[in-house]
Amino acid sequence: MHKNNIIKLFFELRKLVFSTILFIAFPAFLYSQTNPNVRKIDKDIEIIPTDTTIVPIETSTDSINQNENSNLIDTKVVYSATDSIVLSRDSKKVYLYKKAKIEYGDIILESDYIEYDQENNVVFASGVEDSLGNLTGKPVFTEKGDKFDAKTIKYNFKTKKGYIEEVFTEEEDGYLHSQITKKLENNDFLMKNGKYTTCDNPEHPHFYLSMTKAKVIPGDKIVSGYSYLVLEDLPLKFIFVPFGYFPSQKEQSSGLIIPKYGEETRRGFFLQDGGYYFGISDKMDLAITADIFSKGSWGGDLNYRFVKRYKFNSNLSLGYKEFVKSEKGLSDYLKSKDLQIRWTHSQDPKANPNSKFSASVNYSTTTYDQYNSKTLEDLNTNTKSSSVSYSKSWPGSPFRFSADLRHSQNTQTKNVDLTFPVLTFNMDRKYPFRRKNASGDLKWYEDIEISYKSKLENRLSTPDSLFLVDTKWSDFENGFQHTIPLNTNIKILKYFNLSPQVEYTGILYPNYINRYYDYNYYNESTKKYGAVITDTIQEIKYAQIVTPSVSLSVGPNIYGMYAFKNPEAKIVAIRHVLTPSVSISYRPDLGNMVNQYYGSYETYSNGEFKTVEYSKFENGLYRLPAAPGESSVISFGLNNNLEMKVRSDKDTVTGTRKIKLIDGLKLSASYNVFADSLNWSPIGVSGRTTLFKDKVNINISATVDPYAIDSLGVTYNEFHWNVSDDKFFGRIGRLESFRLSVDFRLNSEKGSETGENKGPNNESGTEISDDRDLEQSIQQHQQQFVGYVDFDVPWDLSVNYNYNYSKPKFEKTITQTIGISGNLSLTKNWKISFRTNYDITNKELSSTSINIHRDLHCWEMSLGWIPVGRMQSYNFQINVKSSTLRDLLKLPKKRSWQENL
Repeated sequence: MHKNNIIKLFFELRKLVFSTILFIAFPAFLYSQTNPNVRKIDKDIEIIPTDTTIVPIETSTDSINQNENSNLIDTKVVYSATDSIVLSRDSKKVYLYKKAKIEYGDIILESDYIEYDQENNVVFASGVEDSLGNLTGKPVFTEKGDKFDAKTIKYNFKTKKGYIEEVFTEEEDGYLHSQITKKLENNDFLMKNGKYTTCDNPEHPHFYLSMTKAKVIPGDKIVSGYSYLVLEDLPLKFIFVPFGYFPSQKEQSSGLIIPKYGEETRRGFFLQDGGYYFGISDKMDLAITADIFSKGSWGGDLNYRFVKRYKFNSNLSLGYKEFVKSEKGLSDYLKSKDLQIRWTHSQDPKANPNSKFSASVNYSTTTYDQYNSKTLEDLNTNTKSSSVSYSKSWPGSPFRFSADLRHSQNTQTKNVDLTFPVLTFNMDRKYPFRRKNASGDLKWYEDIEISYKSKLENRLSTPDSLFLVDTKWSDFENGFQHTIPLNTNIKILKYFNLSPQVEYTGILYPNYINRYYDYNYYNESTKKYGAVITDTIQEIKYAQIVTPSVSLSVGPNIYGMYAFKNPEAKIVAIRHVLTPSVSISYRPDLGNMVNQYYGSYETYSNGEFKTVEYSKFENGLYRLPAAPGESSVISFGLNNNLEMKVRSDKDTVTGTRKIKLIDGLKLSASYNVFADSLNWSPIGVSGRTTLFKDKVNINISATVDPYAIDSLGVTYNEFHWNVSDDKFFGRIGRLESFRLSVDFRLNSEKGSETGENKGPNNESGTEISDDRDLEQSIQQHQQQFVGYVDFDVPWDLSVNYNYNYSKPKFEKTITQTIGISGNLSLTKNWKISFRTNYDITNKELSSTSINIHRDLHCWEMSLGWIPVGRMQSYNFQINVKSSTLRDLLKLPKKRSWQENL
């Protein structure tokens, strides 16, 4: 019995040892025994049928890898295939066929054929030739979002190194091709016999830079050795660079801004818009650029951007330019120093609903645009304005506060106006007599409203040459004004509105004037005695007044219509809407309340004495609350609207449509009841209409003075029609001005075959802007202008005609201009735009430009031509579309408008 137990124990131990040896020596065999889907072919190879597509291998515990610790990897390898998976025990390799895929951590390798060496952790992938000998199912390697295609790939999971043939990958704005590539452990690539192109035709790019060798740092840059241009498979080795640097950052980063180069007749050879870009953060960046010319001109620009999401967006641009013409000592020598400041700041409405800050500053010296304009619009702009504003309100309160800075300048008058600060404190209207829980109709006194308005201003008007250079506080004009109006509106007999009002007005000045006639003053220019002397008294003076007034107005609509009885007639009806309006206002004489703010003096002229009355605040910012005496003005107005209803087969609902014959024809005038003469104001006439389904817009306006003028051009109290034989307007009065404008626009039907649905920022456009608003500062002075064409509309044409007549006294001035602009898409790749203005009066062209653009797939050709005027110039260029190579691969030919200076 004991012997049998020993024998049984011996056999059990033998079975255990045998099983252990099998487990250690043949793990693949044991694995196949535990998987019922594996069929045994022979002792060395097993095949996994296609219904088992994903097989994980825990390589860190696999006995195959335990022989060499250096080859251990600690991540699961997962592979799959749609055709078959073959495992070889002898070679310790896995073969994957058809749409094979291996995943190792963040690495994904896909191909039609993959061979995985489990012992050495090496994977090999390649495509498979089809029946026509074409290679299909080429390998695609993806790691951390970076992807590339290749002919063959050999990669070591442990060392993270690889060997790749015929790689193709996309790097930000371009594409990389390479015959032989080595992948390094840090994910960099070393390439031999490579190509870099921005053409999106991967099989046969239209152009590329042939690189003997290169290093690629994904998501950062590409650095190459000697490279030359190949155009349509034609090597152009004389167009080369000894080394290349191509940024390919997917995120914002700092770096050099490569300058543009060229030559101008006036300023010589130049390097423009070169500098450095500081990618400070994803919210803030800065670009500093400079221009330098061989004949002495130079300049610099600073562009700063700061954006805080859901808070604000701010942009600051500073520019300083020195323009030098000719040489010192010559008669035509000129040197101009100019400055420009542009600042915009906008606040998100949700950032702080009760407090808002905004800014729009545009200031430059007078000659800045004259010598540095980039567009016709900049050069022809005579006025510039700026504003900086802060406003504050309080929830549940009617009070509001604001602080502003305002600036304006005129480049023709060379004058600058600055208002700083402008402080206002207002109260929204309130109804003090309304019941809190009112029911039924409101009483008339419940509509009485009260409000409050106040303003403190400080103004300066000075020549631009003295602005910020020789400006003193005493040069400013300042004052304070506040008003408290109390008014209501009462409806009478449905059509009449009665509006009584009582308003308190107060003004405060730091000084006032005192004027008198000095008989002993000797005038050197006239060689006569006597002059009016004005003294400024530096004393704070406050003026106030309570002004009662009342006005009554009526403005009913009167309708008239004529309906055509013939049911077959095209016209159904014509309707005329007549809106007469009359209003009368009255303010009583306020007596001594006003007289104390006026003074008088006696002057002697032409042998007689004359008393002249003046306001002590006539040089102040605000008018006096009221003039002496009572006042009453009657205003008249008459508006006409004429429409026609016609039958229409296109309208399936009503069968008719409306046509506006006269959209508005208005006459207006007023009569001053208590004026001693010239009671009538000039008569105003205005009208507008549209024709041909709004394709033609017509606007007219005129001013007619009913009074005559004497030989000196002074208006006197006699109606013009009593002393004039003029017909037409002469029967009404003296025509002072008349203006007529006609705008016509015609375009093709949308959806034409030659059109493409592209926006103005489409890649085919010459200018492609980003969201940083910094590109403006690093563009050439002579920019290519390609007008935006709506490619859904293959062509459009606009014509505008303007006629202006002016005769305020004796001399009349007539100007007539006609402008034509249009866009034409000959094909989807050819685009032409033009605009011109012709001065009919002076018989000369002005503001004319012609622009032609040709889309050459990955290249583009553009021609901008300004044939006449101060900005006469042309710019022809063929260049690569991509912003990465645009400044490197281009063929420009231009003549800048600055050469005309």
